[in-house]
Amino acid sequence: MVVARQNLSTGRAMLTPSTPAPEDYYQNNCLNLFGYVLERYGDLLAPNEANLLQQYLTASDDAQRLLARLLTRRGPLFRLDKLTYKEIGSIDDAVTELSRREMLAVNPAAPSDQWLALLKKEELLDFLLRLSPSKKSDKQLAKLRKAELMKCVLDGIPDRRIRHAYVRELTVIAICAPQTWDLARLLYFGEIHQDWTTFVLKDLGMIRYEAVHLSKRQFDNRKHLEAYIDLLRLDRLSHMLSDYPQIWQPLFEQLVTISGDRFFARRRDRALLRIAGHLEKLEMFEEAVTTYEAISRHPARERMIRINAKNGQLDAANHLLEMARSAPYSEEERQFADRFGRRGGGFQPEIFTVEVPELDSDQSIEEQALEYLQAHMDTAFGIHAENSLIKSLTGLVYWPAIFADVPGAFTNPFQAAPNDLYLDDFIEVRSEIITSLENGLANDNSFRMHLQETVRSKFQLANNLVDWSLFSQVSIERILKFMPIDHIRRLTAFQIRHLAQFRSGMPDLFVVHATGAYELVEVKGPGDQLQPVQRLWFKRFAELSIPARVMKIKVGRH
Repeated sequence: MVVARQNLSTGRAMLTPSTPAPEDYYQNNCLNLFGYVLERYGDLLAPNEANLLQQYLTASDDAQRLLARLLTRRGPLFRLDKLTYKEIGSIDDAVTELSRREMLAVNPAAPSDQWLALLKKEELLDFLLRLSPSKKSDKQLAKLRKAELMKCVLDGIPDRRIRHAYVRELTVIAICAPQTWDLARLLYFGEIHQDWTTFVLKDLGMIRYEAVHLSKRQFDNRKHLEAYIDLLRLDRLSHMLSDYPQIWQPLFEQLVTISGDRFFARRRDRALLRIAGHLEKLEMFEEAVTTYEAISRHPARERMIRINAKNGQLDAANHLLEMARSAPYSEEERQFADRFGRRGGGFQPEIFTVEVPELDSDQSIEEQALEYLQAHMDTAFGIHAENSLIKSLTGLVYWPAIFADVPGAFTNPFQAAPNDLYLDDFIEVRSEIITSLENGLANDNSFRMHLQETVRSKFQLANNLVDWSLFSQVSIERILKFMPIDHIRRLTAFQIRHLAQFRSGMPDLFVVHATGAYELVEVKGPGDQLQPVQRLWFKRFAELSIPARVMKIKVGRH
């Protein structure tokens, strides 16, 4: 339960945990969302879709509040006797109005299993016994699980009889045209992963967003919108290959025909990579290679090289390897090409090995490594930072560029990053902004003040690169005390230009020695090896003169 207080800067209600929300809270969320969609995307909506949203805007308070509540609940069916909301004067009148406006269906046609799922186990058992009195002598029924009871009902009783008996006692409702409400939510948030809880998290203060300018619509026309929805559908299906392996071919055939902007291409290629990886697991190598051939980004070519080499097709593997060496898709592919077939090839970072009697299963290996460094070496201070440190510093330094007003970057007010943060041309479309920012931070004192002021003014604002919990372990002032400004400048300038490839794989530990010098340390336990992206990071550290080593832990013999 939550209570609201007015946020004067946004005009929206803020919430407080453990107390009720205001009567119109969920209603206003829907009014804001549907009004925004009609105003911004009204020309993209079909007449029936626009009419449905308009019907909501002109409905009574009780009707609006009931539908707003149902939209936040898991359906598709709802028992009317279980709906109790203090802010609604008459649930029955609201249902009648919403039904008249064709926003709710009363006792709709639906599979029997959806109806039965609304019953508790005791209710389901009673329902079964009333439909099949002959089963009353079966003492084992009460011991069955609910799913098994449902099977008893569904296996022996026709759907029509189940529904007829059900509606004599209970009323069930369902939201009409759910695809229209989902479409409105997609148009508002621009992404399927955000839903009504986004409002609640923001208004509780659990997530705060940077104020951004919505300068451009995400979808230019209905064809563009439908292509995106189709791509989302295919992307979801690509996650179901383990359960439905036979769908790979129609999925592939539909995905390769989809064309669109850089945002489309990235999502499409991810789905194709998922399909190709699935085909590899099934040892359908010819089909996997065909799928990889449709993808022009890493690791598609690497996978084709490995498949061809494994199957003895060395000419094809070598041809692709030469292509990767001469025109790699990325630094990671260049590293792979340098190392493939060359034992010990590629960059070799500095490694130091320590031996311990045993490893503690109750502690992470990184925590044990840090304790060892502090107890047996000259480490005075350290934290397990992993990907947080460099990425957070990058997010802070380049905050103005990340949240700059770039066409297409921000399409809803609930974004923790621009839509193109991890696309290849992120830097290109912001080149002037980044050049100006870096010129203004060329002076070390200006750089230091910029970092400190960004932490102060943007604290806890959502930024996909910044882990604010890091600064509860170590303050920005302490980081600046031990890391030379020029090191931070070089590291962050590199990462902002290679975010897609270098957003992970950073060293585990940030340590400061007794001398005051800092070091980045990657921890590897027995049998653990550096991943390709980690090896690439160490190559960059060497090029940028950043102190970094690999700590290998061996378990000594008793």
